[in-house]
Amino acid sequence: MNGFVEEMKNLKQALQNVMEHSPDAVVIAGHEKILYVNEIGLKLFHAASMAEMDSRTLVDFVHPNDHQAVKERIKRVMNGEVTDFMPFVLIRVDGTPLEVEMKGIPTFFNHQAAQHILIRDMTERKKTQTLLLNSEKLTIAGQLAAGIAHEVRNPLTAIKGFIKLLEAQLENKTYFDIIHSEMDRIELILSELLVLAKPQDLKFQKEKMSTLIEEVKALIDTQANMNNVQIDLLNECGDVSLQCDKNQLKQVFINFLKNSMEAMPDGGNITIEIKKCTDEKVKILIKDSGNGIPPHLLQRIGEPFFTTKESGTGLGVMISKQIIENHHGCVNFWSDEDGTLIEVIFPLG
Repeated sequence: MNGFVEEMKNLKQALQNVMEHSPDAVVIAGHEKILYVNEIGLKLFHAASMAEMDSRTLVDFVHPNDHQAVKERIKRVMNGEVTDFMPFVLIRVDGTPLEVEMKGIPTFFNHQAAQHILIRDMTERKKTQTLLLNSEKLTIAGQLAAGIAHEVRNPLTAIKGFIKLLEAQLENKTYFDIIHSEMDRIELILSELLVLAKPQDLKFQKEKMSTLIEEVKALIDTQANMNNVQIDLLNECGDVSLQCDKNQLKQVFINFLKNSMEAMPDGGNITIEIKKCTDEKVKILIKDSGNGIPPHLLQRIGEPFFTTKESGTGLGVMISKQIIENHHGCVNFWSDEDGTLIEVIFPLG
């Protein structure tokens, strides 16, 4: 008899260890209230201790839209049925929502019928799915860009050749400089498209951040004046330098500044700030006074082919993010009704 009691005690301890060290949140609930939550579960619920869970039911932590579905699942489990994982929105102790999935298994706890509930946070899985989807879009974008560049370059080469012949034959060469300039611009655009198709050879050199931004500002100032936009540069870092491909970073900041100007069709102000994050990092802040981007669209900024502009392609920000990541940096976007803030962070070198 003593051996049986000892065996049951060991089995109970083993089950307790399994639940405590489970990688998933484990909730044991009876017909009504929650009876037990493991450490992972308390963290998932944002509960400091089991005391915050006592005398509450699982449904108390479920979004009202999911109440009925969860109640039906609980009923099936209490009737002895094992249920597969189902998604629902969990409302944690502090009131914040979290997308999770739940699996129910019939069990016994303290000599009464209960349900062993596994709850998994779906945040990381959704992030992974989004990354995979964006990676697939990026691959398609690269293939499309390479095809377009190849198809356009062939007739472009022939056109350039015939223009040279015409230029040699005609005395009036007034417009040929403009034609050559526009042809060079087309070739530059094609080269930028190829950034999507294959990794580019970066030419890293030590560059002064302030000089680089000032050169970009000089390039964009004329267009800004035409659009009644005032661009101010505030440098708090002096002559801080970093290892970078100067031309690619110029492309990044030109893209961001053009987007900021387009967000202010009636004119406005853009502020560029250069600040030190730490002794090892520098950040560039670009703030406009436009109408801002709605939250549901802001989270999609940088996705391939997603754009908030009627005539946009959605490739500009995506290429810029790729260039920033190639420089071991990161970019963040914030927006409200007072405008949009772009934060770019680079390691110093």
